[in-house]
Amino acid sequence: MKKHSFQADLVEIAAQEVKAGRLHRRDFLTLLAAAGAAPALGAVLGSNPASAQASEIVLANFGGDAINGMSEAWGKPFTADTGIPVRVDGGSPLAGKIKAMVESKSVIWDVCDGDGFLCNQLGKQGLLDEVDYTIVDKSKVREGWAWQHGIANYTYSFVLAYKKELFPDKPPTYADFFDTKKYPGKRSMWKYQMGAMEACLLGDGVARDKLYPADLDRAIAKAKSLGDDVIYWESGAESQQMFLDGEVVMGNIWNTRASILERDTQGKVTWTWEDGLYCPSSFVMPKGHPAPNEAVQKFLASILDPERQIKLLSILGNGPTNPAASAMLPPELRRIDPGYGDNVKAQAIRSEEWYEMNYDAAVEKWIDGIAG
Repeated sequence: MKKHSFQADLVEIAAQEVKAGRLHRRDFLTLLAAAGAAPALGAVLGSNPASAQASEIVLANFGGDAINGMSEAWGKPFTADTGIPVRVDGGSPLAGKIKAMVESKSVIWDVCDGDGFLCNQLGKQGLLDEVDYTIVDKSKVREGWAWQHGIANYTYSFVLAYKKELFPDKPPTYADFFDTKKYPGKRSMWKYQMGAMEACLLGDGVARDKLYPADLDRAIAKAKSLGDDVIYWESGAESQQMFLDGEVVMGNIWNTRASILERDTQGKVTWTWEDGLYCPSSFVMPKGHPAPNEAVQKFLASILDPERQIKLLSILGNGPTNPAASAMLPPELRRIDPGYGDNVKAQAIRSEEWYEMNYDAAVEKWIDGIAG
């Protein structure tokens, strides 16, 4: 099942920022390196897929313009510190690709970007190397996000975006999201279950701290209660365009797209952190990766530097995983950081344990359910 992940959307956003002149191409490259977007670089720059060698680290993510940004935020500073080049390859390191590479002993990536729950999901299958916490300081990430086979690199959220004119005094809730009689107009949610499932449960009265273990049947029934008033988006760009075209009045979308909408519409479309879904992305190391293990471990340690995490946030809107970075943010960045102070307190935190055990089956059941 092919889908447009948050990580892939990050790359797309960065590309747009470069074209609009709001992001320097050098920043773009560093940013992608930082977020693990290496495989895309080859595609963007017209080169062949990268293959790691002992003298470099190849970072795989989901391609597009965000390759450059992550390179600036994480790749170049690491190279300046160690002399080791970091190459970003936007080859989309999906779980199936990592598994195929490891099992065929043809691993070309050293570090791969992916959701946090993949650390345990793939690690328990023997597909990943362990993080060496004598080199990587686990105290630099939020509790629970330093796994045996990976570490959180940045954060993002699913948030409720809305047309400000409909709610001039206070933001809507997910109860309002499903009240089409009181608030007419279409709504949007991600086609691929994550975020949408939680929004449905919240709209059906489930408390934030009771979302997991998730009642998927209940969520599907709630989604179907919207009838023709829901439009499912597949890519971040699509979720953004639905607002710009006036197709929807509310949407459960990624925070990065919501902040762009607020900026580009001068606040006519905005979002609330209340009842958002706060999620960690992560870096993992496929077993048998070509670069020396110590160098890769040092790279993982380096991306937790607060200033480098803030750089990533300023370019692409990805939240830091190091709480120290959030504490250092200037006022203009606090609004867009999913993990900043009151922002994170207002949200549910995705259960990596639940998704580790249920993700594949949940996506399949969700898609069948909303289509039926």
